[in-house]
Amino acid sequence: MVGDNLDISDGADMRPGEKVPGGKRFVGIHFACCDIYSRIYINRSKTGYDGHCPKCLKRVHLRIGSGGTEKRFFTAR
Repeated sequence: MVGDNLDISDGADMRPGEKVPGGKRFVGIHFACCDIYSRIYINRSKTGYDGHCPKCLKRVHLRIGSGGTEKRFFTAR
């Protein structure tokens, strides 16, 4: 339902973008445009995380830089 929250936790003690065993580094995104949760993955140049809403294809880019954040989950509006 719209407005309900889903808290999914897998490796909650991991640092942002830390590589999961057997996989690529990712962060979680809630795409508010379509109320969908998805993962976005680090780009090839390792300068950020790139992805899009799986439903409406709205693009999102999170830069990697000094003074960043420890968050692993974000909301794209």
